[in-house]
Amino acid sequence: MSQLSEKGFCAGWMNGLEFDLWRILNGSNRKYGHHAITQEELDQLQFLSDKCGCWIVFDDVNEETAIDLETWKKMFLNNSSFHNF
Repeated sequence: MSQLSEKGFCAGWMNGLEFDLWRILNGSNRKYGHHAITQEELDQLQFLSDKCGCWIVFDDVNEETAIDLETWKKMFLNNSSFHNF
């Protein structure tokens, strides 16, 4: 995820990255900043998420943190207007 943030914005973890990538993974426009996310990158993101059963989020206290997909989906629904490209 941080690699995609670097490709799109030259930033290690762009604010709202986890939300933007989830939208893209679920059919939104693949443009992320200066980068068009490839199918291979989407496949890898999906594979890794499925394999570990989690999604990575960022907060100022814990930085990158894995949370289970059920919790993430609730977070996403509750904050879906947080960031939108």
